[in-house]
Amino acid sequence: MSTTIARDAETGGLSIWKGAMLVSGTCIGGGMLAMPIQTADAGFLLSFLVLASSWVFMTFTGLLLVEATLWLKNQAHFSSLTQILLGTPGRILGLLVYLFMNTTSLVAYTSGGAQLFEHFLSLIGLSVGYKTCCILFTLIFGGLVSFGMLLIGKVNNWLVLLMGAIYCYLTFLGISSLNPGYLEFRPAWIAGLYSYPLIFAAFSHQMIVPSLCSYLRYDAAKLRKALLIGTAVPFAVYSLWLLVIHGMIPYEGENGLHMAFVNNSLIVEPFRAHFSHGLLFIMIDLFALLALATSYMGLSIALFDFVRDLFQGIGRYPSRNAIILVSILPCLLLAMQFQKALLDFLDISGGFGDGLLSGLIPVAMIWVGRYRKRFESGYQVAGGKPALVLAGAFALFIVIVQWVKLL
Repeated sequence: MSTTIARDAETGGLSIWKGAMLVSGTCIGGGMLAMPIQTADAGFLLSFLVLASSWVFMTFTGLLLVEATLWLKNQAHFSSLTQILLGTPGRILGLLVYLFMNTTSLVAYTSGGAQLFEHFLSLIGLSVGYKTCCILFTLIFGGLVSFGMLLIGKVNNWLVLLMGAIYCYLTFLGISSLNPGYLEFRPAWIAGLYSYPLIFAAFSHQMIVPSLCSYLRYDAAKLRKALLIGTAVPFAVYSLWLLVIHGMIPYEGENGLHMAFVNNSLIVEPFRAHFSHGLLFIMIDLFALLALATSYMGLSIALFDFVRDLFQGIGRYPSRNAIILVSILPCLLLAMQFQKALLDFLDISGGFGDGLLSGLIPVAMIWVGRYRKRFESGYQVAGGKPALVLAGAFALFIVIVQWVKLL
């Protein structure tokens, strides 16, 4: 996908639709497995309100980054944006938060993928252990980084198509099997607040905005449409997915959603307990693996580029394999130590990482650029100072919520 995007950029830029799908593809991934479990105690209706408000907030901050990027255009990569608008401390904070977000997400996806590998192998009578499965998952999907973006793009495209087909089948099946009693409103407000960090992570796309602006030739109208469509698609996908899961699987009981949340289980485990169709089992497990693998591949290549740029910044030029090792090995070692990392690490990534990188930092950059440096580009996100203050307060509130959850 990335190679196609680069080629399109060289020959006239992306279409709005391709730009929107780049945003959507960045958002949709491992959150499909974690979100229904993380929102178990809140129930569907309250979870939907959290989902909708997160979508609005993350779309708003994405548009803020479009505005900031249009001020500087060809200079505008995330590190240079933070350097010019927030100074060296802002740049260092942004880079550290990005590294933190990427690493915690890769640990989460490795852990979830290893659990699925362990289950797949047990079906054919093999028991190799969780840590060995972490290594297998990393070798297969992390190893693709060594072949470059051309192969990763092709593999990713086919996996996404297959994942989309399975998603359509599962949602069609789920809608025809909904139990309205499972969808009744539960005023579990604290549980709703606690689900914000992970849902933030599910809408995270801000790091690709400067690249998207370049691909769309800094056309403000195209960028606005691409971002609005690109975040609306995952909102629709996640909303329907929550409806299906909460409407099919009971909250109470030994194999209910609440117990899955308590045990930090993958969503596939309640599915296995409540449905006996063998083919459905395979499809659910395959869907889960595809969601984790596609997210893992995208983040692993992003981390590879990040680490390579860091080395080049200090005048070092290690081999490709050495960079891959430095990038992925720490994530593998952490995943091997945290067997139930999927929910917890994605939650931490959303609460701290997106609260800062996708919330407070874009708000701060726009405030400095608009009202101190007086930058103008012909495009400005609506709302003025009140909207920036409200967005900044909301992002800070999410960071505080994450601290409270940890304590």
